[in-house]
Amino acid sequence: MYSSRRFGYSDDPWFRIGGFAVSTTAFVVGLGVVSMIIWGIEGQFGPIFRELVLVSENYQLGSVMEGEVWRLVTWPIPNEPHFWTIILFAIFYMLGSQIESLLGRWRFAFFLVALTLVPAVIVTAVEAVAGVNGYVAGLRMVEVGVLVAFAAQYAHARFWPGIPGWVIAVVIVGLDAIQALGNRNWFALIVLACTVAVALLGIRAFGYATNLTWIPKVSLSSSSNQSSGSSRASRSRRRPRGRDHLRSIPSPDERVSPEMDALLDQVASQGLDSLSRKQRRQLEAHARRLRRRR
Repeated sequence: MYSSRRFGYSDDPWFRIGGFAVSTTAFVVGLGVVSMIIWGIEGQFGPIFRELVLVSENYQLGSVMEGEVWRLVTWPIPNEPHFWTIILFAIFYMLGSQIESLLGRWRFAFFLVALTLVPAVIVTAVEAVAGVNGYVAGLRMVEVGVLVAFAAQYAHARFWPGIPGWVIAVVIVGLDAIQALGNRNWFALIVLACTVAVALLGIRAFGYATNLTWIPKVSLSSSSNQSSGSSRASRSRRRPRGRDHLRSIPSPDERVSPEMDALLDQVASQGLDSLSRKQRRQLEAHARRLRRRR
């Protein structure tokens, strides 16, 4: 529906397995399916599970506070085998595919890493200061972040049975917050709050959800735009050009006006499509003059 190619970011898959294209979204879901199988084999607190979850020291499973820093990024991997987990994967795949198509595979992968790492770092810092206890594992929180980003960009997209996306996001986040609050699970509440914040700030930083002006736009957007411009420029330089808009090496008797020089620079950096009709006529006239001189 929305292609990232127009913004200069590749939405090609990372690789293919037969005829199946493995995107970032598909890879994450596939990893979750494998984790369910492993969970079923070894149990909830098996040797692999206990090494991946983000957990406070009180659980005596090992923790970031004990130097096991990899838990900051591995906690979404272990997923409990359950019917609702499959539903979660399906929703993540549908929404994640849309966001990945919008952002491109690299930026979407970065977005998922931010949804994983930032809440984990913050809740670990709060644990060190305030002594909150708890653990978090599975794709659930990352899926909430993707849902929030989707609802921020496509606020009026309709979910069955015609409910706007922003309403679905508010209800799900609200229910999670009430449940964590009722259980006095401050660990989960902090992770949830940080996930929502990262999702909103992230989608704004990439230059989307422009209607949400109350969300600050961090400086990441400027670097993204520069990257987009560089990508477009590199594609323009690689794009085969017709003879009418090749910039030839002028002979001593050929003088290029500053205006035409700027026009040629624009074609080199942004492509022929960036020219207006008037600029195209000027460029064609310049090309004809060069051919006549030769």
